[in-house]
Amino acid sequence: MGQHEREIVAAKVENEERWAYDRKQERFSLRQMAQLVALPVERGGLGYPLSEKVLRARVDAYFARIRDSIQTGVDERRARQEAEIDELIRLAVSDIAAARAAGDVKASAEAEMRLLRYQEREAKIFGTDAPQRVEAEVTTRDGVLEDMNAALVALGREPVTARD
Repeated sequence: MGQHEREIVAAKVENEERWAYDRKQERFSLRQMAQLVALPVERGGLGYPLSEKVLRARVDAYFARIRDSIQTGVDERRARQEAEIDELIRLAVSDIAAARAAGDVKASAEAEMRLLRYQEREAKIFGTDAPQRVEAEVTTRDGVLEDMNAALVALGREPVTARD
């Protein structure tokens, strides 16, 4: 095999690696990827079949190649989750509008419940369900002094006050 053929094969493998890694990031299982990969490119596949074993190797190889350039930290995960939740909320809102337009009360109610669950998850992730202002009154007490004063009162004596 000549240099040109090796470059073509390397480019094909790199394309497979990137495709498989992107599907993994989209949370596809290997089985789902194996079903999708054979679809034509215009439908999201590569146009030819690959086994689950090959797809796993492609994902691993791509990750190994880019590992040093990515750092999946909290901020990146939050951004990804925010985008995913935003998409789910858009779908729920669209489903609510479609169900209401069709007069389907049950479908509308189900979509509204999904929307509420997504909003609750979003609030939990980003802390928007936390109180914005906390009002508290701090009271300190001296239990020993209170017990002693109760005993003094029971004996008919005057309670004492604390000295600072």
